[in-house]
Amino acid sequence: LVTNPPYIAQADWENLEPEVRRFEPREALFGGADGLDFYRRIVPRAQQLLLPGGGIFLETGYDQAQTVAQLFAAAHFKTDIHQDYNQIERIVIAYYE
Repeated sequence: LVTNPPYIAQADWENLEPEVRRFEPREALFGGADGLDFYRRIVPRAQQLLLPGGGIFLETGYDQAQTVAQLFAAAHFKTDIHQDYNQIERIVIAYYE
């Protein structure tokens, strides 16, 4: 599975580029107060959909990879974190055990 869920925290609205605020639908950007609402919903769904050894690749916000990995690890997933081209932890891969 591959997903790029909305992950921007509500408080980060003012920090977004003006072009993003004007043209992107809010539903595509915001993941709740802390930006993690969709990840919390994805964890149990991934448990239902994946067979043991199956994986899910998730894009995260610039400061969320560790927290997202912890959410999956608590649900018995083995996790890896990968950096983007700017050396920012941005991708979580979670394998269902």
